[in-house]
Amino acid sequence: MIVVFMLLISFFMGSIPVGYLIVKKVKGVDIRTFGSGNIGSTNVKRIAGDKVAKLTQAFDVLKGIMPVGIAFVIANFYSLPISKDLFVSTVALAAVVGHCYTPFLGFNGGKGVNTTLGAFILVAPVPVLVGFATYMIMTTFVKVVSVRSITAAASLPVTALIMGLPAPITIAIFLVTGLMVLRHKDNIKRLVKKEEK
Repeated sequence: MIVVFMLLISFFMGSIPVGYLIVKKVKGVDIRTFGSGNIGSTNVKRIAGDKVAKLTQAFDVLKGIMPVGIAFVIANFYSLPISKDLFVSTVALAAVVGHCYTPFLGFNGGKGVNTTLGAFILVAPVPVLVGFATYMIMTTFVKVVSVRSITAAASLPVTALIMGLPAPITIAIFLVTGLMVLRHKDNIKRLVKKEEK
């Protein structure tokens, strides 16, 4: 029961539509009707500015870190029916799925980049740091955010395989990477048509 409970808690924490709520509060508008229509920090920046975007980013990271941190505490103090690696990995994945498919906005949320950063930094710190470094390095010569995000996401499973991380963690990383790429499908279409900005 504790495993199911934590998965549900993680999903609903991840599903809090931070960008939507903050822009609604600050600007009084529905972020989904402006810019790319996405609720993530990139679109928040277009509509409400850099400070609000950074606040959104921080909360999106936090809603990934919090349930996974709780999961680690539970795994250290309670006997679970599954391995610790599987438990914390699935809890991390649940947070990202919640962000991408929030029930509060008709199961259509963000793209999962910031929440993945938060959720997996405790589970697989080295791949996440490599992904973050990849993103930051690319900012110097790639202007398109989606290209940076997709490339950073792709670095996660590569790093996990090179490191030989436990199977549950590696599989979760592959799944979350696939999810992030899937959520960027419209960006990819625009990139193919050379329309992405």
